[in-house]
Amino acid sequence: MDPAHPTIDILICTVADRLENIAGMLLPQREGVSYVVSVQYNSDPSPVIPSVLESRPDVRTGLFRGMGLSRNRNNSINMATADICVIADDDNVYTDRHLDTIIDSWSRNPDADIMIFRAETLQGKPLHPYPVPYVCSVEMTFRRDSIQSRGLKFDERFGLGGTLFCAGEEDVFMADARRAGLVIRYNPEVIVRTNGITTSSGFGTDKRLQMTKGAAFGYVYGTFSAVWRSFKEAGWYLFRKRTNPFPILFNMLKGIWILR
Repeated sequence: MDPAHPTIDILICTVADRLENIAGMLLPQREGVSYVVSVQYNSDPSPVIPSVLESRPDVRTGLFRGMGLSRNRNNSINMATADICVIADDDNVYTDRHLDTIIDSWSRNPDADIMIFRAETLQGKPLHPYPVPYVCSVEMTFRRDSIQSRGLKFDERFGLGGTLFCAGEEDVFMADARRAGLVIRYNPEVIVRTNGITTSSGFGTDKRLQMTKGAAFGYVYGTFSAVWRSFKEAGWYLFRKRTNPFPILFNMLKGIWILR
């Protein structure tokens, strides 16, 4: 790796019926920047790769039979070859300025293993009221060798279509990275625009999200702290949202229990 000119793989996870949308994400070819497209499907026949993707030398596309976003993320990491990986969804918008930010930031931080950035909505507004205590996947970039040499991957129990829980894969991944002693840096610059819809937006009424948050608390903080945080979360909904806190608390505690 040339520290001053790291190569970049943008890891795009998609499903078969959204494959046609990927071409719209691609920027003009640029030295040192490639796209890895991991395509998840479950039914026969296998999807056909659009010619616009096959004709681009900077695009590598792989078909992957199975379910679960975390499995798809892990497959894209296994396909990657560049120095730096950028986690992407199939509705993201990138510009050359975004890529400049990523490359320049990594060239200035040769000791970093993971670098977290900011994201905007498609309307150009901050994705969150930054700073926030959690990370969205599209804000994450990492040094491929650092992740693979320590055997880190997304926990397939968590995430959309996960075996147990429907979100939380980023929190679990970051917890594993910290436990592995990786150097994590935060850069408050924007590297992507996205549709702004986050999984957690329906937390107050979604039983599975409530269980997932409890489980993620348990994984990241341990059982005792997770229970305390669950009471605090339920109390917030009582006093701020005037919502019955007991179903929320019950489901969060259930998630903690399931994970044990």
